[in-house]
Amino acid sequence: MQTARISIKAILFGLFLMPLCVYLVALEEMIWHSLHWSSMSLPQISVFFLFILIVVNKIANRVLSKKLFSRSELLMIYVIISTTLAFTAHDNMVCLMGVLPHSTFFATAENDWINLFYQHLPDWLVIRDDKAVYYFYKGESAFWSTGFYQFWIKPAIAWSFLISLIFFMLLCISTILRKQWIESERLAYPIIQIPLEMTDSASGFFQNRVMWIGFSVAGLISLINGLNFIYPNIPRVPIKEPNYDLSNYFVHAPWSSLGTMPLRFYPFLIGLSFLIPLDLTFSTWFFYLFRKFERLFGTMMGWNIPKYPFFGEQATGAMMGLCLAAIYLGRRHLVEVFKKVVGLDSTLDDKDEPVSYRVAVLSFLGGMVILMIFCGRLGMSWWLVPLFFGLYFFIAIAMTRMRAEVGPPLHAIVLVNPQIVLVTGLGTRKLGTANLTMFSLFYWFNRLNRSHPMPHQLEAFKIAERTGANTGRLFCAMMLALVVGVLLTFWIFPYTLYKYGATTAGELLGAGSQAYGSLSDWIQYPNPPDYVSGSVIGVSFLFAIGMMWMRMRFLWFPFHPAGYVLGVSSGTIDVYWFALFVCWLSKLLILRHGGVRSYRKVLPFFMGLVLGDFIVGCYWGLLSIIIGVPLYTTWF
Repeated sequence: MQTARISIKAILFGLFLMPLCVYLVALEEMIWHSLHWSSMSLPQISVFFLFILIVVNKIANRVLSKKLFSRSELLMIYVIISTTLAFTAHDNMVCLMGVLPHSTFFATAENDWINLFYQHLPDWLVIRDDKAVYYFYKGESAFWSTGFYQFWIKPAIAWSFLISLIFFMLLCISTILRKQWIESERLAYPIIQIPLEMTDSASGFFQNRVMWIGFSVAGLISLINGLNFIYPNIPRVPIKEPNYDLSNYFVHAPWSSLGTMPLRFYPFLIGLSFLIPLDLTFSTWFFYLFRKFERLFGTMMGWNIPKYPFFGEQATGAMMGLCLAAIYLGRRHLVEVFKKVVGLDSTLDDKDEPVSYRVAVLSFLGGMVILMIFCGRLGMSWWLVPLFFGLYFFIAIAMTRMRAEVGPPLHAIVLVNPQIVLVTGLGTRKLGTANLTMFSLFYWFNRLNRSHPMPHQLEAFKIAERTGANTGRLFCAMMLALVVGVLLTFWIFPYTLYKYGATTAGELLGAGSQAYGSLSDWIQYPNPPDYVSGSVIGVSFLFAIGMMWMRMRFLWFPFHPAGYVLGVSSGTIDVYWFALFVCWLSKLLILRHGGVRSYRKVLPFFMGLVLGDFIVGCYWGLLSIIIGVPLYTTWF
């Protein structure tokens, strides 16, 4: 039963912080490509603002004998920032900025983009004006006084509509899954343990000396390395040096095929990895080494097969298996939801849900119809829209399940998107230029899957369940924050880019280059269906299903499809695989020799590592904004 109401004050304050958050992302993540506040599963900037508000709350309580924000309000502000930044930050709308003007600026006689696909690009989704595009990349210009803003109005409206619709449909899916995943299966949701502990006055989190030891260790490292960045004579603490790499010892064939295996000691990655369940930690680093073995084995056998070892295909099949397994485990719940929708007697009670199940399902289906109409106007075949977005939602469910069970600190799942699945299964000839062009325009929101909104939505509902917050108001607040955040992004991002120039934004340029480069290749070198890659997807799908079956039958079985996905495809697993191994070994020894009691005693230390690294790291990030010069970053 829901008891606590989410106040309008908390919602308004969260919206008040949104312009600052978007500007911080624009300068740090997009222009300078330095501190990536939002690319982590636990957004660094959200934790920083939560920490500041808790400090302000404690000061107000001493001075005024009254807290400014309740626990539910603090967490509401955290949720608003996290869920909105998931779409407006580095891996989504930053990449969208790279897609909008790219085809106009980089079209040349050599690449022949004008004749290949330019006529299939809708005028109301891209920037066509040559002058507006030129100064977008050159910079040293103004967005408003020059009148360049007028060329952005139609794309801003169209893309804002599409983004809001997708976010709303994801919220509908989250509503349908909420009770099953949160109340019935009671999944772990490791990522939100830190904000929950920070805001729980009864837990004694900020009175725990062990936590402050971890905070001091991580904070001191960040402080020293930040000073070293400014004053090189100050020695740095070498936690992420490039020479700490096992590949330095494997320089001769076939061992050189293993590639990079860095040993890095980011404190926040160690802290977050310690929160992951033991078997899932093992599964992730094991499959990372399995990926290395695949490369080594192929080299030893002398294989020269295109795409081998098919990392993207392996991860795609495993993601589909993970999604199907999650649906199977919740099959009884979904049957009861169906009964609710069609008006039959059901054991489910949805009065405490964000919206009724009937509203959620019908809204999702209505959203799919709107997508078909919208994309049809863009030139996409109507029959392809449910396939494309159906795959997107399947991947979203699998990603959310992964976060709910494993809670990886980072999850850049590369080469897993609807485009690759459809091109592999149908071939480029059958799809045609118009559909392939839309695939490229939609590339930005499923490029890396690192900053995905749906996991944040379910984590928000989990926070509501723990604090007794009203999920209906939470649903509306997240939707409102997304709309406001997207509109702010279309104001602040172009303003910043016209000032500094997009040529300094590496990720932005990369997103546009990858989107249109792939499109050009698809058109110039058409391919039939790729049966080999499709077979790998199928085998990986069955492998993932087999792992889930073993986990359900045998408690001792240590492997999980989520670990398989992260190990073989995650572009960031190279950075923190060793942190996972260290945390797995430490946790194993603590539980084996000290038991759960010892684990609970040391857990605040690892949470302190995260908090110390985040808070001092954000200090350097904010200072760099103030003085206008990039400084030391805890990440990237």
